[in-house]
Amino acid sequence: MRGSAMVLPSPGSAETHAPPRREVLRLAWPIGVSMTSLTLKGFVDMAMIGRLGVDELGGAGLAAVCTWSALTFPWGVLRGQRPLVAQYVGAKRRAMAFSFGIHAFHLAVLAGLALLLAAPALGRLMTAFAGATDLPTHGVVVAGDYFRTRMQWALPLLVTTAVAEYLRSLGRTRLPMAVDLLVHPVNVFFNWVLVFGHFGVPALGARGAALGTGIADTIGLLLILSLARQDGGPNLVRVLAAARLRLSRLARVVSVGLTGGVQFALESVAFVFITWLVGHTGEVALAVHQAGIQIVHLSLLPAVAVADAGSILIGRAVGRGDLAAARRSLRAVLEIVTPFMAAMGVLFLLRGRALAGIFLHAPDPAVHEAALALAAGVMAAAALWQIGDAFQVTFRFALRATGDHQWVMWTGILCAWLLSLPLASWVVFGLDGDVTDVWLVWAAEIFAGSAVFVWRWRSGAWQRKGLVRRAA
Repeated sequence: MRGSAMVLPSPGSAETHAPPRREVLRLAWPIGVSMTSLTLKGFVDMAMIGRLGVDELGGAGLAAVCTWSALTFPWGVLRGQRPLVAQYVGAKRRAMAFSFGIHAFHLAVLAGLALLLAAPALGRLMTAFAGATDLPTHGVVVAGDYFRTRMQWALPLLVTTAVAEYLRSLGRTRLPMAVDLLVHPVNVFFNWVLVFGHFGVPALGARGAALGTGIADTIGLLLILSLARQDGGPNLVRVLAAARLRLSRLARVVSVGLTGGVQFALESVAFVFITWLVGHTGEVALAVHQAGIQIVHLSLLPAVAVADAGSILIGRAVGRGDLAAARRSLRAVLEIVTPFMAAMGVLFLLRGRALAGIFLHAPDPAVHEAALALAAGVMAAAALWQIGDAFQVTFRFALRATGDHQWVMWTGILCAWLLSLPLASWVVFGLDGDVTDVWLVWAAEIFAGSAVFVWRWRSGAWQRKGLVRRAA
């Protein structure tokens, strides 16, 4: 781990003074490209698996949701370096910022090894979980195989995330973007070969998609390590000094990241149970649900990219004590995200059925038509979310960047477990509703969360949460 740590470049000293929207967009567009590439990975997996049939798509879709849930805790903890690095860069304490990046790298390796060792047991749990839905036997087997394989290849994804998060915290968003762009065609190629069987390779079906993505993630890790090494890396003495494990700094990264890890994990577990509930509403419901998730990413991930970029600027501003600049950055994010998500809502409302048709394929015309009809309702429900999601995403990222991460954690957890999950259970078991009804009641969590986050920002409590002052 110490040798690999040499790839992390040191924080730069340049501060930009561009207008807020321009600076947000300068940082955001590479993050947006990376997010789009991540979405396309999911598109590739599910679109190729969808060609195998709705049973395969339903099983792999449920497993994909569980995969994300299993990765959200380490992913959230690793993102704990973001406000730390950004605020220390803003405070001109670059050596400390670099050290936090090194310790996040250590955490990523440890988390990846833990998931690798636990993969067989996790695969068995996934099979049992899928068996409790209306999935046919083949779909249950697909779910277990897909999930186990993704866990076996989690390490390169997590380490790449740690390095990429550090680079983005410095404002170097283009390097991770370049890696994502280079890896995407690799992912397409290996999935095509392994799912359908080409060049003499046996057709592995859905498991081939998970394996192909794992191989592509490994190549991505090698690329980002190689490119970062050439991007102004620090000298050997400084690397060795920073690479030595300091429990106090490791604890600092964990303490800030733990709230994000717990929040993302518990929200994702709630989402898994909602997906499980959807599995009780009909044979094609999980396939429709998975298609809707992939399509919604078209609006959510670019919005997250802009909010992510804004969080870098907000963190730096808080680190140097310029709270007015933090407010300007938040306004700039809102001015970009809100009209974009409104436009995507119109697209989902008008063309949601056609977009879902990319994923949904069934040999029986009646089943195919029923799936498309359900998908149209799901996308109409997603259109309803968009403005609420714009505010929720913007203020959630802004508050976390200031160091107000505990409030963000509790709001996210309570909205998921006290609103979304109970309402979805009531709709499915109390009203005998379908997947569209589940998506409609999801709006309660989104709008409630956005209202609480806006109120918290306007209260000004975040102004007393600076991480640099606490560390000092």
